[in-house]
Amino acid sequence: MRGSVRKRCQCRDAEGRRVKQCRKAHGSWCYVIDVGPDPQTRKRKQITRSGFRTRDDADEAMTEALAALDSGSWTNDRGIKLGEWLDDWLLDLGERKLAAKTMAGYRAHIANFWKPQLGHVRLRDLRRSHVDRALRILGRPQTTGKPKGNAGSYVEVRSAETIDSYRRTLRASLAAAVRRELITHNPAAGRIDAIPPRNVDDDDEDELGIWEPDETARFLKHVSSDRLAAMYELAAYVGLRRGELCGLRWSDIDPDGKGLRVRQTIVELSRSQARPGDLTCPVCRREHVGRHFKRPKSKAGRRWVPLAEPARQALARHKAAQREERADFGEDYLEHDLVFSAVDGDPLRPDLVTRQFNDYAGDCGLPVIRLHDLRHGACSLLISGGVPIEVVQMILGHSSPAVTRKVYAHLMKRATAGQVEAATKPFTDDAL
Repeated sequence: MRGSVRKRCQCRDAEGRRVKQCRKAHGSWCYVIDVGPDPQTRKRKQITRSGFRTRDDADEAMTEALAALDSGSWTNDRGIKLGEWLDDWLLDLGERKLAAKTMAGYRAHIANFWKPQLGHVRLRDLRRSHVDRALRILGRPQTTGKPKGNAGSYVEVRSAETIDSYRRTLRASLAAAVRRELITHNPAAGRIDAIPPRNVDDDDEDELGIWEPDETARFLKHVSSDRLAAMYELAAYVGLRRGELCGLRWSDIDPDGKGLRVRQTIVELSRSQARPGDLTCPVCRREHVGRHFKRPKSKAGRRWVPLAEPARQALARHKAAQREERADFGEDYLEHDLVFSAVDGDPLRPDLVTRQFNDYAGDCGLPVIRLHDLRHGACSLLISGGVPIEVVQMILGHSSPAVTRKVYAHLMKRATAGQVEAATKPFTDDAL
């Protein structure tokens, strides 16, 4: 007998034994199925599912379970609720030493949203409609309290990208549940209607905030007297990310000065986000509040980058100035081999670097852009100069040329138009 249906109630006969076929209108129905021997104990294993209102409901559910068992699609979630599974999943990720910022994002999404919304739902009962309904709540404008964006900052309405980041967290956790054979499919995978489509106009050249070359030159002239002027020049000419600039060491620069290797970054990390040891400096073994040393997160990010002549000259001037600072501090100088550091040698705080950039940009009266947008300007110079897209991809540290083409499509269109015009100019001149 592979399965059976029976009633669950507390009625007993005269001898105190439970009545198996009680005819009273109370209690609920359940089914029991044989799922085969346990692979470890080799003992017969039975699964019980209860809570059905009628015998027919229980019988129908048992038939479906047996059919799934025969097709190999049956799973046993052991009655685990989503909230319990998310906690287990985070513990498993912690053992695999996932990046601190990634872990902090997962924890925030789960604690602030997924557990309050769907933590009570059993894995086997979770449906796509549950996920869709929760994400619609996430996307509503909020007039009370302080709704959080992806980075925890105050926002009035969360963007489509932020909403999708919450979905990706749930999708990753449920993908692990599928691999554990707790569920048969992932209800958070694929397109979710609750996430609004990104409204991107292919012809909108203002999609990325980019200064024109003369505006970048104006900014660099304005900051030329700052002790970190070379950092802004590297951002503008080479396209390094903020964390890569903060983590750059003199030992990462080629002896001939023609290039550098990106092998270390310093990212912003609050004490509440950090795990034990995340804020410990690998050089001085002290804790640097808000600063986390790490390797680039991808193989593409660990790369060699060529240095143009203006960048080499800026680094030479900066090295001479830093040598004087080191001499002034003497034994009190906190050596970390960092190219860009605080005046005493300690690592820079990435958030303060951004704040200083914003102040300088505002003083210049230039269009508002982010520090990261200097990277886009560097890409614009490379593409306009005819550098092959595969080389641009390697310099910027993208995973593939396709990513570079997608991000900088409008820059490539503008550069291609200029190249076509230059190529056809001799024919035009002959016609004249």
